[in-house]
This record gives sequence, structure tokens and C-alpha cells, in this order.
Amino acid sequence: MPLEIESRNLLSMNNLKKSRRNRLYIDASRGIAGDMLLAALIDLGVPAEAVTGPLCQALPRHSLEFHSESRRGIGGCRVSVESAEQTPPHRKLPDLLAALEHPSIPDPVKITAAAVYRHLAEAEARVHQTTPEEVHFHEVGALDAQVDIIGILLALHWIDPVEIIVSAPPLGSGVVKAAHGIIPIPAPAVVELLKGVPVVSGPAGRELTTPTGAAVLTTIAHRYCHAPEGKPIAQGWGVGTTVAPPDDPPNMLRVMLLEASGETTETVAILETHFDHLSGEEAGGIVDSLVESGALDAVLVSAWMKKSRPGQLLTVISRPEDRERLIREIHLLTGTLGVRERIQQRSVLRREEHQIEVSGETIRVKKAWIGDHLVSIRPEQDDLRAAADRIGISLSQMRRRVDFELEKAGQSQ
Repeated sequence: MPLEIESRNLLSMNNLKKSRRNRLYIDASRGIAGDMLLAALIDLGVPAEAVTGPLCQALPRHSLEFHSESRRGIGGCRVSVESAEQTPPHRKLPDLLAALEHPSIPDPVKITAAAVYRHLAEAEARVHQTTPEEVHFHEVGALDAQVDIIGILLALHWIDPVEIIVSAPPLGSGVVKAAHGIIPIPAPAVVELLKGVPVVSGPAGRELTTPTGAAVLTTIAHRYCHAPEGKPIAQGWGVGTTVAPPDDPPNMLRVMLLEASGETTETVAILETHFDHLSGEEAGGIVDSLVESGALDAVLVSAWMKKSRPGQLLTVISRPEDRERLIREIHLLTGTLGVRERIQQRSVLRREEHQIEVSGETIRVKKAWIGDHLVSIRPEQDDLRAAADRIGISLSQMRRRVDFELEKAGQSQ
């Protein structure tokens, strides 16, 4: 690996390990491929040996090298993988999963890599009208793609960010040569993988988001946004194989490490409507139906309306990208003639979810912080109720048992 990348890594490494409250932002606005993301993470400061060591032990013989390269005056890292396989076999999902069982790969990496492969298999199966187990992986099953996927997850395991934020990936346009011949861009599997994900068109005439890139992003992303929040700590640039035309942005992917504050601000859509024509029984399931359909929250309260009629006010909090779908759902569920909408910012505390064992039952516990100060710790109500029913005790008794275990562990407020 070139000396300049090593020296930059040493500077970044201290910052990367300084705090576990870091967020990782993946700026995929110029495109995303597996090799670009791996290269960007190395350029960010992940030690090469954290990736190459486990890969050399777990995968067939190959060479993985990182090169310093500049595009449009921006220095970054480019990945090259050479495989000893003369004729790569057409691997299936069980073959890819078997390679993850090597003891050199940490368990969290195994679990996430398996999820990436399954997402790919399910997408390809829908395209080819077969089952995930019967899908033949061509490009993605090749050794270099396995190196990219597992290498990315090893790098992320080393960074251990509290949140991964991703920009909207670009689709691109045109055609590309694949194992089945010439296919349109975006590739059908890419469209399947990006269902429900905000996307942009991007520069025309070339592939910008590969199946490997789409599968990794949709598996690891906690949320999507155009601009991240936090204090920048370090950045890394991954250089793509293709050189972009002079009038297009450089074929590079940037990752940024951000020191997270105790709270973040996110954009949400607020949807509201009044109605007075539904009975309590008819309105009873509306909130649950909207939450099941993807609403972040929903509340239904009594209201006194015109002509002195008792009615109800429905307020729904939605992700901006889900707004139109949920407005339609509100119309269908309530029969209301109009829905008001507005875009607002909301403050959200840093949150984590853990599991504890209480009386032989697994209970999820949600924690929230302001900075380093733990301000809230709450057991999941559904878990409490289910555990109490199975044990045969009241909900309040189950809550006291959970509180006792949390106090013993020093995690109570």
C-alpha cells in the first residue's frame, strides 16, 4: 500500500478510535460500487490489515492491493483485486454463505454479509422468476465481489459507527454488458434492491449504482438524507475504475466520519385531517394500520368541530419519501376529503436498543442519550406484556423484575 495512504491512515486512526459516538456518512451522489466503498473506507483511516488479514484466510487465493490515485485534483484510494481463479465458478447462495463460516470473520460481519447475499439473491430471483437458492451469481459471485462485500463489512466493523447515513444513490442510464448479455441501466436487480429507497437520476449514459453497491447500501443504511449532521472528523475518497467524462463529476465516492452530538435533527412530514363521520369502532384501527404501513407515529384525539359536532383529529408523522403513499392510505382508511401536510424538523435523541434476559425471557430495552448522559431507559412494552403472559404474572410485576435487573446491572436511571 502506498506510503501516503498509510500516513494519512495514521492521522485518521486516532480520531476514528477516539469516540464510539461517530456517525458514518456515505456520499453516493456520484455513484456506488463495492470497490469504491471499500477504497473510501481505507482512505478514511481503516488499517488495511483489518481487512486483508481475515480475507486472506477466509477466501480462495487472491491479492488485494490499495493504490493512491487522484481524479480532478482530489486524492483518494483505488482497490485492485487479482484472483487465482482462471474460470470462476457460478456460485449459488449456499456457496457464498459457506465462505462466511471461517473463524477469521467476526460474527457481526458474518450476519451482515449473509443479509447482503440474501438481499441480492431475493432481488435476482424476482428478476429471473426463480427461487433465491437457485440463483446463479455471476458478477456478484466472483471472488473480487466477495472481497469487496466482506472487506466493506470488516472495515465497518473496525469503525463501529453508531449510525450509517447514506445519500440518495443515482440510477444512471444506458446499457451495460452482463453475464446474460446487454441489459438496460439501471440493472433490473438494482431496481429491485432500491425499491422504497430515495434515488436520483445522476449523469446519463453509464452505470452509476452496481448490484453489489445497491445490496450493501440497502443492508447497512440506517437512514437516507442529503446532508448529514455532526462535526466532521475525517473523510475518505474511493476511486472508481471508470474515468468519468470531462463534463461529469469525478467517478469517486466519499465517506465522512462525523462526531455525533447527543441529538440529531431530521426532516419529517406532518399529515393531518379532521373527520366527524366515523364511529369509535370504525376509527379504532386507523392508527395501527398507518403505523404498520410505515408511519413513524400517529395519534387520534377527540375534537369539537363546526356545527357543534364531536369529531376526531388524526395526526401522522411520516418520512418525506413516504408522504404521498400515506396520504393515499389516510384517504382510504378514513374517507376524508382532504389531508393537510407540512414539512418540519424534529429533534431526535441518540438511541440504542439492547436485550436483557429476565426470568428466562428476552426483553428489548431502548436507551437514549444527550451527549454522554443517559436520559432514558425503557423496556419494550410489547415484550413486557408477552413475557408476563407466558410466565403468568401481571404486567406491573414483570416491569418490576426488569427494573430490578437493570438496577443490578447499573443501567437504571
